[in-house]
Amino acid sequence: MDKEKALSLKGISFYYGKNKVTENFSLDVERGSFTTLLGPSGCGKTTLLRIIAGFLNPCEGDVIIGGKRQNGISPDKRHVGIVFQDYALFPHMTVEQNLLYGLNIQRKGLSSVEKYGLIHQNARILGIAGLLDRYPHQLSGGQQQRVALGRSLLLEPELLLMDEPLSSLDAKLRSQVREELKEIQDRLGITTVYVTHDQEEALTLSDRIAVISHGRLLQEGTPEDIYYRPVNKFTADFVGKANFIEKDGETLVVRPEWIALSKERKEGSVISGKITAADFAGGIIRYRIRTEDGTIFTADKPSLSAEKYGCGENVFMNILHSCSLPPAE
Repeated sequence: MDKEKALSLKGISFYYGKNKVTENFSLDVERGSFTTLLGPSGCGKTTLLRIIAGFLNPCEGDVIIGGKRQNGISPDKRHVGIVFQDYALFPHMTVEQNLLYGLNIQRKGLSSVEKYGLIHQNARILGIAGLLDRYPHQLSGGQQQRVALGRSLLLEPELLLMDEPLSSLDAKLRSQVREELKEIQDRLGITTVYVTHDQEEALTLSDRIAVISHGRLLQEGTPEDIYYRPVNKFTADFVGKANFIEKDGETLVVRPEWIALSKERKEGSVISGKITAADFAGGIIRYRIRTEDGTIFTADKPSLSAEKYGCGENVFMNILHSCSLPPAE
């Protein structure tokens, strides 16, 4: 039995003048899932989010939320919550006042007691109950992100949209808030569509990933599908690192961690080369190896490994695993 669809995009195309931003884009999002639109800057993912929210109308195609066609329906009537990249908090309002603002506009039928009850309930869930009397400038980036999330959740949306909400945070805080965000989404079970260009974010947060390039959907699937079974070179190279080997008319994808290095030829070590770079990256050392024909390979080895290699050393590569790309259409 198919899971219920919270969102369906059917043949969405959008143009700015003669510039085609998205083309015949279709995607189904299951209820309760966390789906990420992943692609490089300018690929059309934020435009798609704005079309879902109702800020833009598609030139072609349909937006369906909860089984109902949304074309032409204004954003405030779509039961969609949005967390923007800059959080869009009112600087002159306290956290409590920021949370109350949306309730006063969109849920006017609630009494004051009900509104404040919801605010305090959501604040506890999000871990900001002790921050209600503070102003945005008194909060960390992660705290501001949770306030922005709380403001959207208070409206009880059918769908939560998030436009690169972690991009302004430093790397360590981004990782921490990412874990918190996934935990909250899992606990609440709210259907989420998340936009990012960060592959690590997409892989760690998502139930499903939609890889986009030039406004077109290139591949959609679980993070494991996208990483282990890419269907084209763009996806293989954009989501993680990839080496490509052309063999017997077939293109093989080899991830850096799928290569074993040795200083002596071993069974299966069919490729030899010279180390040109050894970059320490915490848990791994990333080696660049140039073969005799000039091909560059990238191989990862645990940094605590007993055997290390220096620039200029000759090494042999044993391909432990690979996956083949489908023939280009």
